[in-house]
Amino acid sequence: MECTEIDHETAERYLANAEPAWRSFWFHTFLMVKNLEEFAAGLAKIDDGVYDYHVQGHSQDLSRWVREVAGDGALADAMEQVHTRSEAAKLVEARVKELKKVIGRK
Repeated sequence: MECTEIDHETAERYLANAEPAWRSFWFHTFLMVKNLEEFAAGLAKIDDGVYDYHVQGHSQDLSRWVREVAGDGALADAMEQVHTRSEAAKLVEARVKELKKVIGRK
């Protein structure tokens, strides 16, 4: 997933904290994340069973949060194509890295 078409402002918006705070994502383990960077770390921390709970039992609520709250439709579409937690974690981590590069942040 390439960020070549994403401008600085859009990248910042995708990486921003969920507003208002109640729109943060709550994993089934009660881990709360408020932005894509924390979301990537959360995916790395949870186990496969928790991942499955969110993608199978709740109709893709992970990608829905990425689309509706973080605003990154391209990432959400890509997430719907992966089948494992580790694939999703790598995908989101790579996207965060690309977005940070667009805004010049490490």
